[in-house]
Amino acid sequence: RLKSATNDDKTLYVLQSFQENPHLSVSKTAQAHDISESSVSNILKKHKYYPYKIVIAQELMEDDFDRRIQFCEELMHRCDDNANFLNFVIFSDETTFQINGAVNRHNCSYWNDENPHWMSDLRTQYPQKFNVWTGI
Repeated sequence: RLKSATNDDKTLYVLQSFQENPHLSVSKTAQAHDISESSVSNILKKHKYYPYKIVIAQELMEDDFDRRIQFCEELMHRCDDNANFLNFVIFSDETTFQINGAVNRHNCSYWNDENPHWMSDLRTQYPQKFNVWTGI
């Protein structure tokens, strides 16, 4: 059975580990300090550390708002002219999935006592990827 992290030394070691590398996992930290995962979690919770997840977002351009308004107005005019217009529209989108796992934001945790608003650029020069297109 692993030892409980009730003493101050273990608490300091755990907190220092996450200060040095906020991307550590609870399980690896528990193994490194020979304490249980629940003890590491309790230490982090007691000191108000949370696993912040990276947010994947696209950059908004200055003219995006105007283009959205223009699209909505055009769509409303076409629907006024033909009530069945939307039955003939295909809404489509495409996305790129990178094989190196860069899309999986759940692999990216940042333990801290305040939200760092962390962004990561995980690009390689020649990423392996594939595109998916769909239409509804």
